[in-house]
Amino acid sequence: MQLEKFLTAAEAIVGSENVSREPTSGAPEGLDGSVAYGDPFPLSRPHRPGPAVRPDTVDQVRELVRAANRFEVPMWTVSRGKNLGYGGSAPVVDRNVILDLHRMNKIIEINEEYAYAIVEPGVTFIQLYEEIKKRKLNLWISVPAIGWGSVVGNTLERGIGYTQDAAHYKHQCGMEVVLPDGDLLRTGMGVVEDSKVWPLYSGGFGPGLDGLFFQSNYGIVTKMGIQFSPAPEAYTRILVEVPEEQDLAPLVGTLTDLMRRRIVANPPQLYGRMTLIIGAARRDPEIAKLLGEHGNFARHIPHDLISKVSSILGLPAWCAGFALYGPPEAQAGLLEAVKRRFKQVKGAKVTHETFNAVPGEYLRSEDVTQDFLPQSGVPSIDHALAFSSKEDGLWHNCYSPVLPPSGRELYEWYVRAKKITEDHDLNFLADFHVFDRYIISINLIMFHPSAKARLHDVQYALMEDSKKLGYLEYRTHISFMDATAANQTFNNGAFGRFTTMLKDTIDPNGILSPGKQGIWNSTAKLERLGLEEK
Repeated sequence: MQLEKFLTAAEAIVGSENVSREPTSGAPEGLDGSVAYGDPFPLSRPHRPGPAVRPDTVDQVRELVRAANRFEVPMWTVSRGKNLGYGGSAPVVDRNVILDLHRMNKIIEINEEYAYAIVEPGVTFIQLYEEIKKRKLNLWISVPAIGWGSVVGNTLERGIGYTQDAAHYKHQCGMEVVLPDGDLLRTGMGVVEDSKVWPLYSGGFGPGLDGLFFQSNYGIVTKMGIQFSPAPEAYTRILVEVPEEQDLAPLVGTLTDLMRRRIVANPPQLYGRMTLIIGAARRDPEIAKLLGEHGNFARHIPHDLISKVSSILGLPAWCAGFALYGPPEAQAGLLEAVKRRFKQVKGAKVTHETFNAVPGEYLRSEDVTQDFLPQSGVPSIDHALAFSSKEDGLWHNCYSPVLPPSGRELYEWYVRAKKITEDHDLNFLADFHVFDRYIISINLIMFHPSAKARLHDVQYALMEDSKKLGYLEYRTHISFMDATAANQTFNNGAFGRFTTMLKDTIDPNGILSPGKQGIWNSTAKLERLGLEEK
C-alpha cells in the first residue's frame, strides 16, 4: 500500500511516462538491446529490481526523496546502471525501487583553458567525448574500458580509466548532493554562491565532505566537477611483452618504479595469455575452433590447451600497455629511459608507436590510431560486445583486491588466486591496473551462465585467502557487499560502527540505497544479521 502511494506521488513529480511499475523497461539500452533494469549477469541470490522512477531535474530528485521518506519506501540509486560485473542496476535489497538518474544528462560546462567539466549523473563518457570533439577542444578525457557508463557513477565507484587521469576519483572536484532528507548540499568551494573555483580547488574551507559520497548511501550526487588533461603535442603508446609467467615480478617492479619517478604517467594495464586467446578467438573462427568444447567458458580450460594455442599464436605470458604524453622533445628522452630500464628485464620485448601533432598544434584523440586500450581517451563499447546476458552468452564477475606495488607480492597473490579459481572449475583472467603505489588486481572471471552457482564459493574462497594476506577489495558485486564490509576488522570493526552511526544520523528512515557497500541503519543491520543466521 505504501509503495503504491509512493508511485502515485512519483508520477505526479516526474510524469507517469517516467515511472516503470515493472522493471522490464525504461533503463538505458544495455547488452543485447535490453532496456530492463537489473543485473545482466545475475548470480544465485536474488537482487531483483522493483519499480523505477526517472527524474530529470535536481528539484524532482529532492521531491522524490521527500516522498520516499513520507511513505518509507527505500530507493536504490543508479546513474546509468552500467557497472557490468558488479551488479548493473540491481539493488542489494530485493525489489527496492530504482532511482534512475540517466535522464539528468546535461553537460553544465566544459572549460578548455583549465581542463575540466561539470556534468550531471546521466552524462556518459561517449557523450562528453563527442561534445569535446564537436567543439574541437584541445582536451583528452580519461575513459573506462566501456564508454556507455556515467562519468559521475564511474567516479563515485572509484572506477578506472587509461590516461594520465585514470584514477577518476582523484580528479573529481566539487559535488552537488541531495541529502537523505531532501536538502541540497554543495561541497568544496561550491559552498559559495556562484563560486568560480568550485571545479578547480577541491579542498574548500573546513572538513572535506566529498569522500563521504564515494561508494556510499549518504546522498545522491546530482552534479560533479571532473578534471582532465590538455591535449598533448605528442603521444607514444608502448607495449612490453615478457615470455614467462614468473616474469610478472620484474615486469611490475620496473613499471611501478618508472611511475614513482614520473617517467610513466598513466597506469599500465597488465593482461596475460587468456585475455589474448579470447581476443583472438573473437576475431578468428579458426582459433575459436581450437578451444573446442571449452570455448563457452562453462569449465576451466586445461593448461595444456592454453599452452597449445599460445604456442600456435606465439603469445607472450604477459603484456603491459602504457603511454607517454607531452612535447616531442620530452617524449624522445622518456622513451629512451623506458627502453633502457626494460633491458634489465630478461626477455622483455618493447614495441612503441609515436604520434605527433602538426607543429604549433595539439593532437586530437581521434587523430590517434586506436588500439586495445583507450589510452588516448576515445570511448567505445567494443569490449561489451564480447558479452551477452542471454542464457547461452558469456558473463563475467570481478574479484578486485588492492595490492602493494610489488611484483613479488602480485605474483604470489596471482598464483594463489589462480589456483583457487581453477579449483572451482573457472578461469582466471588477469586485468591488472598498475599504479605508482598500489595495484588494482582484477580477477575477471568470464563464465557461461551454467557456471553461475560456483561464483559464490569462489568469491568467498578468494576473499578468505586475500584476508590472510592483508588485502581487501576496492569494489565488489552487490551479492558480496556485506561479506566484504565484514573484513573491515580493525579495532573490532570501528569503521562499520562509524558508517552505521552516520547512516542512522543522516538517513534515519534508511531511504537511500540500503546495504550499499555493507552500510545499513542499525535496525536494518540487526534484521539482516538475523536473516543471514537463518
